[in-house]
Amino acid sequence: MKIGFHKITSLFLALLVLGSTMSFSVDKHYCGDHLIDVAIFGEAAPCEMMQSLDAKYGKDTYKKMGCCKNEQTVFEGQDELKIQFDQFTTDQLVFLKAFTYSYTYLFVEADIHSASVTNHPPPLIITDYQVAYNQYLI
Repeated sequence: MKIGFHKITSLFLALLVLGSTMSFSVDKHYCGDHLIDVAIFGEAAPCEMMQSLDAKYGKDTYKKMGCCKNEQTVFEGQDELKIQFDQFTTDQLVFLKAFTYSYTYLFVEADIHSASVTNHPPPLIITDYQVAYNQYLI
């Protein structure tokens, strides 16, 4: 159970780091006010009207015609992952040390059965109480 939890947690953290550092773009093609196509990591496909005008007039029709437009949104990822430890104050470092120490020793299992009696001899019997009081189990 514990090993599975560690594997799931490490996989989640690796995907979180990958997702925060990855940048991607979303490209949208509008024809008038209608969204025609959306593409992630590439270019959106133009509408049929733009394809027919391209075949007839060439690539310059994009500039002449104002009804179709392309929008590109770029999501930039994080470039720097290093945390600088020189920005911590002394109070924050003391708290961090105390928290780390208490958290690591929170899950240490106590060894309850560590008392050993093999090294100690039994006490010397001076008086046999069963014989002295005539108490015998039958």
